[in-house]
Amino acid sequence: MTQQGGSKTGLSRRTVLGAAGTMAASAYGFGAQAQEMNVRFVGERYPALEFYVKKLQGALPNVKVTADLMPNAPLKELQTITLSSGADSIDIMLGNDLTIANFAQNGWLEPLDEYIAKHKDEYKLDDFAKMAMSSASFGGKVYGLPVLTNTQLMAYRQDLFEAKGLKPPTSFEEYIAAAGALNSPSVAGTVMTLKGDGVLNEGHWYLNALGDGWFDASKKPVFNSAKGIAAIETMKSLTHFAPRGYTANGNDESTILFQQGAAAMGMQWLTRTAAMDRQDQSKVIGKINWAPPPRGGQVVVADSFAISKFSSRNKDTLFRLLAATLSPANQREGASLACPTRVSVLEDPELRQRFRYYNVLVPALDKGAIFPKFAEFKEVSETVTRRILQAVTGEMPVKEALHTGAKEAEDFLTRRGVYK
Repeated sequence: MTQQGGSKTGLSRRTVLGAAGTMAASAYGFGAQAQEMNVRFVGERYPALEFYVKKLQGALPNVKVTADLMPNAPLKELQTITLSSGADSIDIMLGNDLTIANFAQNGWLEPLDEYIAKHKDEYKLDDFAKMAMSSASFGGKVYGLPVLTNTQLMAYRQDLFEAKGLKPPTSFEEYIAAAGALNSPSVAGTVMTLKGDGVLNEGHWYLNALGDGWFDASKKPVFNSAKGIAAIETMKSLTHFAPRGYTANGNDESTILFQQGAAAMGMQWLTRTAAMDRQDQSKVIGKINWAPPPRGGQVVVADSFAISKFSSRNKDTLFRLLAATLSPANQREGASLACPTRVSVLEDPELRQRFRYYNVLVPALDKGAIFPKFAEFKEVSETVTRRILQAVTGEMPVKEALHTGAKEAEDFLTRRGVYK
């Protein structure tokens, strides 16, 4: 929005000031005679986002939101092409952890810290879970408001635990002991989900809970430190209690193992919890419960609303549009579609009664860990996780596999010019 400069028109001072006031009101999207602001949103198509798009379109008066929803791959292509050219045809968008990091690193997103400080009280912005806000941050600045979050909990068969006199483990020593005690020919002591990006997610837990994480602040590998090697050795030891063919198990397969009563415990995404009580699929209805993963460190991801740096719309209005959309009332209404990002909603007594895992969700989120925040992580992790898989299956000794992966990672990042 632009303001006109003054000139001699013969109008009175009161008229000029009145016109200026009307223009200011229009620029911020309010006032009796406010002009309509047209805003374009682009995001991925899935039920939870469709819900929030409807809320977005009615969040502020005099703001008309046009939404383009599409599958993930064409969305990323559209965002990258548009933003890399500096075009202003996208105003607000959806991004995940790695997208936010990549786009922020390239200078394509508007930092939101100024607007958060200004509107913190009005929109109760301190209510967002800290880990969810971390997912929408990069380089010490906030670049998004988290729409929904996802993490892994430790799912366990409460009936089997009680029959053995066991409590949900809070340490890896207890986890290994419980897996051994509950393992049988018909029930695996623990699921291990190592198909596709399952190695990344499972390895993330071990390396953050027991090791030093993936990379240090200089993007140098630390997953092959002494603690990292011990962490993957622990991961390898638990394969003795995993189902047959565990390397071919993705989230779908692990979900079915739980539903069929063939697994005693293991890591499970929030988005899979509802399947445990599905009447047409599950044999363990009401028997699965959840606890925070021992020592925390499990992956936490979030989808967030962000503002294009190149949008010509008033950025304050765009921010208020996003903040109003993610109100506690809207997040409470959409709780059946996605995990909310506001603590007040996560602690809502009614929702805790409807969704059993809500009782442990806040402490789990507080102790979770996001993926490393640099643009090349997703690519370099593909090489590293291949070595981790070779380590846990015994194809290579753990120490050798991780040191090999570390050298490959450094070579890759060097070629990409990451190290200055």
